[in-house]
Amino acid sequence: MTDYFLTIDAGTSGGKAVIGNEDGQILGFSKTKWSHLYHVPEDLAPYGHEFDPDQFWNIIIDTIKKAISHAQIDVSNIAAISATSQRQGCVFFDKDGKELYAGPNRDVRGLEVDTEDYMDNDEIYDITGRGPPFIFPLARLLWFQENEEEIYEKINHLLTIDGWINFRLTGKYVIDDTGASETLLFDIIKRNWSEKILEEFEISHEILPKKLEFGELIGSILPSVAQKLGFKPQTPVFIGCADSQASLIGCGAVKPGSLGVVAGSTMPIYYVINHPILDPERRVWTNPFLGKWVIESNAGTAGDAHQWFVEAFLAKLGIANPYDKFEELVLSQVPGAGGVLADIGPQIFNAQNMLQIPTGGFIFSPIAYILEDNLDISSFARAIVENLSYSVRANMEQILKIADSTLETVYVVGGLARSKAFCQVLADVIQSDVHVFIPEGASVAGFIASMIGTGRFKTVDKAVSQLITEKDIFSPNEEYKAEYDTGFLSWSEVYEKSREED
Repeated sequence: MTDYFLTIDAGTSGGKAVIGNEDGQILGFSKTKWSHLYHVPEDLAPYGHEFDPDQFWNIIIDTIKKAISHAQIDVSNIAAISATSQRQGCVFFDKDGKELYAGPNRDVRGLEVDTEDYMDNDEIYDITGRGPPFIFPLARLLWFQENEEEIYEKINHLLTIDGWINFRLTGKYVIDDTGASETLLFDIIKRNWSEKILEEFEISHEILPKKLEFGELIGSILPSVAQKLGFKPQTPVFIGCADSQASLIGCGAVKPGSLGVVAGSTMPIYYVINHPILDPERRVWTNPFLGKWVIESNAGTAGDAHQWFVEAFLAKLGIANPYDKFEELVLSQVPGAGGVLADIGPQIFNAQNMLQIPTGGFIFSPIAYILEDNLDISSFARAIVENLSYSVRANMEQILKIADSTLETVYVVGGLARSKAFCQVLADVIQSDVHVFIPEGASVAGFIASMIGTGRFKTVDKAVSQLITEKDIFSPNEEYKAEYDTGFLSWSEVYEKSREED
């Protein structure tokens, strides 16, 4: 009898349920969008966001049922469950386990809080590897303390969003290292809650969940949930990790020296290291990861920029199969996009100026007018992809300089990994092989957490070596190196100039 595994993924745009087998193959999938259901309190518009826990939980239950139906399996054969979620989102509970507040990563009400009234932000960064404080749950706790004291006094537990799912499944308050580091209450060097931060901000240790390691048992599914879904009583739930780090596991980027590009709506870039390294300029983040650490930069808007171009231009022009047409347009062009540069969406990550929102657009070099016969919509499509690739290179170089290391293996996972045009141009721009994996890497990491918990594998490394297989390898065209080195310099100059003006 085959066992199956369920991963629940609560992302920013929607909730997913994914069913996999013992080989890590995805058999059932369902996603429900929910970003339109976020509520913006009138006095916090436009930057405050909340969600209704009961409404979102019902969406998750319904999405699980659809994934099971899609997989066409006997639900009693689901052997284990794991969850992952968007980072920085959080839920506060009262002493009876009732949600007092639930907010996604889009909730930045912490902008109204001055954390430096309590502690120097540089010192916070040196403990947590993160900044600026306003995007993290710590700032939201302070906001409630300053603005909703009645609610604040009732807060008895704090969880991440995947922690909230695990609570709804088991009734237990737990967290892993990756989730804990997103609270801004966690010492990433000691891999434990920061007594210094808790003391300075006068936050009770009692509200913090129990910390577990990846794949550790949380508990059995609650009878009421098992009955609703038709699961076996006592179905175990195992702890996973935050979605971006889960994607690293799902593409096999777990060994030191691995560079993982999580090419989703935005594009976090991670470099796996054996010991924690903090950026002296505090531009990038450092995260705990499976007993190791990662340096994290972020290339900003990626899949959303790609989708914007396809939907705003090709789809509205009535072009059939616009995403396939985009691929065709990009690959019909030569490096340099006929003299067109794009500065749309991507960024060179700097946590010190996250509030900066620069202008963007297309820039034409003189050669674009000289070669005007080559200047058409394919030039703009190619420029979009080169723009994304240049931003990966810039963030990659930033990370490697901080780590004082060289590039080894590059992995790409996420929705944008479906674009062969992007993957090939990326390989050409960074002049390195690009190993591409299925988009649903975070879900596969959930299967691995469950398999470790149920004893099928003893380590993540062993599971990755047996279950994770690359979809494609894109090798660089060496003859493009000089042209893309020049193009990267031009893009960098445009990038820096636009931000100086803003």
